[in-house]
Parts: sequence; C-alpha cells; structure tokens
Amino acid sequence: DELIEEFATNSKLVKYIDIPVQHISDKILKRMNRKGNGALIRDVLSKLRTRVPGISIRSTAIVGFPGETEEDFNELCEFVKEAKFEHFGAFTYSREENTAAYNFENQIDEDVKQERYDIIMKTQLAATEAYLNSKIGKELTVLCEGYDPVSESHYGRSADNAPEIDGKVFFMSSQKLNEGDF
Repeated sequence: DELIEEFATNSKLVKYIDIPVQHISDKILKRMNRKGNGALIRDVLSKLRTRVPGISIRSTAIVGFPGETEEDFNELCEFVKEAKFEHFGAFTYSREENTAAYNFENQIDEDVKQERYDIIMKTQLAATEAYLNSKIGKELTVLCEGYDPVSESHYGRSADNAPEIDGKVFFMSSQKLNEGDF
C-alpha cells in the first residue's frame, strides 16, 4: 500500500511497474513456492489501477509448470483477459536440474507447453492492440533514442516503455533532435 501511494503521489516516479505474477492459480503459485495467492495479485492490480490512473503495468507468466492442468491454464487465460496488461510476456516452463520442480511429477509435454504459450499470447493480443491504439494520435513525451532513415522518423520510448523490452515509439519532429532529447 505504501508503494502504491508513492506511485500515486510522487511526481518523480514513472507510472510504470513490472509485476511478474507468474501464474494466478493458487495451486500452481504454491507449487512455484510464490508468496501470496491469486486474490492478493488481483487486489494489488485493482489498487494500482484505482489509485494510479494511467499506470502502465507489465507482467509475465509461466505456462506448462509441472502439474498445471487445463483448468489452471484456463484460469490464467481468463485472468490475463481481465487484467488487460499494457505489456505482457509469457514463458514456457524450462526444466532445470538442481531445482525443486525438476523432480515434480506431472511434467508437461513440450508440445502442450508451446500450445499454451501460443494461446496465452493470443489471449493478450486484444489488450495489447487496445493499449497501442489508444496511443495513436496522442501527444507523448518521448526520450529520443535515434533516427530511422527507413521510416524517416525518430524513435525512442515514452514512460510506458521499458528499454529493450516494450518496443519503441516512432514519431516525427519538425526540429532536429539528438539522442537524449525529449
């Protein structure tokens, strides 16, 4: 709550936060040894959206964790739809030696993991499109990172874009801009 209040009141903070939820199923979160549960994740997201209007939220999830049922996966997909993350990425579970999950029963087949990855990324697509479409024609403060001669436009990032993760903002300027200009 203190951090959310800081985001809401501190003008020096960028209204962007990365919350790697990993999953929403209580069963899977427990198997992953994550603190909290699905209700806590939903509560934090709700507080952020209510208290910090315009906040940009990035998250990630893991699909295909050992023991993830179709029901668990469907719950995750429904959560991604309701959360409407501005930025979202998913990973397939990767079995690594010397981890507790390496020896878990009910390992998920690689084809199933890939299918789930494809489905969850397609599920996020509507929220991503809505978010990006909401920016078209808007005036944003953008940190100029360079000029692209192919598109004949400058590129950079706004407060909604983490470096090297969230893509770039392409824009035109009647002024000569240098890297580092806003």
